[in-house]
Amino acid sequence: MISKREKNPYNLKLKSEKGKLKGYLHEEIPSGYLTSEEFIDYLNTKKIDFERDDNLARFCNNNGISMVKIKREGKFGATPYAYKQPTVSQIQKIIDSLKNNNNSILGRKILKKKKDKILEIFDSIPSAADYDKRIKDAKEKKLDIKKIKEIQTEKKNKCHSKTSIAKKVAELLNVSCNRKLVASVLDSKRSSQQDKLIKRD
Repeated sequence: MISKREKNPYNLKLKSEKGKLKGYLHEEIPSGYLTSEEFIDYLNTKKIDFERDDNLARFCNNNGISMVKIKREGKFGATPYAYKQPTVSQIQKIIDSLKNNNNSILGRKILKKKKDKILEIFDSIPSAADYDKRIKDAKEKKLDIKKIKEIQTEKKNKCHSKTSIAKKVAELLNVSCNRKLVASVLDSKRSSQQDKLIKRD
């Protein structure tokens, strides 16, 4: 026996006619709504990759996009849905959410970009260990305090920690990025070179 919840999993309001509830909202797709195929095509034009329609209703439900049920032709097959075309602000909100979801197609693409950018930044920075050696040598040679402070300031401005790399990646790609991801990438790809980093986090 099919439950009422399974018949209407997203709690869509059903059209009332003579005091009875009918299992669809409209005879035809209302203005401003798209079929499944049209909706997926629209998402793809907005750089929201969507390949299958079996999760489309869940996607819309999770992102606050209105759906309606359409009366199907004949007795067989699933009742079709139509989906309201999202506003510009809704699209941007969805994109921002998907960017930081590693389970989404867009999220996986962004994750690769973040990893590539982490390595790009790491490879371009000077070594903090080299600066430490310069500072140590300067102190042993009893160079002027001003000169030593200049080297220390240069190290601070040019070298990076894992946290500062994460912040830079976030700024450049306009996505979230944290120290944990930086540590994971560097441990995997640059494990023998991490003396380049400032050891402060």
